[in-house]
Amino acid sequence: MKALRRAALIFLGVALAAAASLAAIIAHPQPLFGFHAENGPLELWSDRPFDEAAGRRVLTGVQKRIDASELARPGEHHSIFIVNEPWKERLLFLWSFGAGGLNYFPLTRNVFIRAADVGRGVVLGPSGQPVAGQRTLAYFAAHEIAHTLTAEAIGVWAYARLPTWVREGVADYIGLMGDVDIARLSRLLKVEDRELDPKKSGLYARYRLLVAHLVKEKHWSMMRVLTESPEQKSVEAELLRKE
Repeated sequence: MKALRRAALIFLGVALAAAASLAAIIAHPQPLFGFHAENGPLELWSDRPFDEAAGRRVLTGVQKRIDASELARPGEHHSIFIVNEPWKERLLFLWSFGAGGLNYFPLTRNVFIRAADVGRGVVLGPSGQPVAGQRTLAYFAAHEIAHTLTAEAIGVWAYARLPTWVREGVADYIGLMGDVDIARLSRLLKVEDRELDPKKSGLYARYRLLVAHLVKEKHWSMMRVLTESPEQKSVEAELLRKE
C-alpha cells in the first residue's frame, strides 16, 4: 500500500508540474512566436513571418470592433497569437484543437487564433483554405477578446453562468461590429435552416441573431443582455412571431 501511495503522489506531482508549466506557457507564450506587430494597446504575434503594416491593419480592424462595443475600456491591452504550427496548436488549444480561436481568461488576457494569412487578413480553415465571408482575422480576434471584455464587465463567476447563446452571441455580435442581417437570419430561423444550427454548421449565427434582435430592435444595452439573459426560447418566439 505504501508503494502504491507513493506512486500516486509521484504521479500527482508530475501532473501538477505539467499543468503549471502549460499554464505558464499559455500566460507567456511570446518565446514561441518570433514575429510581432503592435498598434496602440493591441499586439499581434505569429510563429511565421508577416508584413508589419498588414499586421497593424488587422489590429486597427480589431480595435474598431472593440471600440464599437459597449464593454470596452480605453487603453486596455490585449495580445493576439496566431498559431500556425500544428504542434503548437496541439499544445496551446488542448481540447479545443481545430477551433478558430481560444480564450483562457482569467488565466491570461492573451487570445489564440489558428493558422492565418495576415497579409490577406483571413483565418485558414482545417483544409488550408481561407474562411469566407464576414469571419475575417479581425473578426476572430475581436470575438475572442470579446469574451474577456464580457467576463471583466460582469465578473468571472457571472460569466461562467451565462447561457451559451448569450456568451457566444455577444462575442459574435462584437466580432462583426453589429453588422447582422436580422431579416435574412430571421427567415432562416423560421425554416430551421442548417446555418442556424450551431451543432451542424459550427457557426453562432443563431445566437448572434438573438443578441441583435435585443440590441437593435428592442434597444437593450449590452449590459442588460448580459445581466438579464432571457430564455433563448422566449427570444426566438418573438422573432418567429414577427411578420
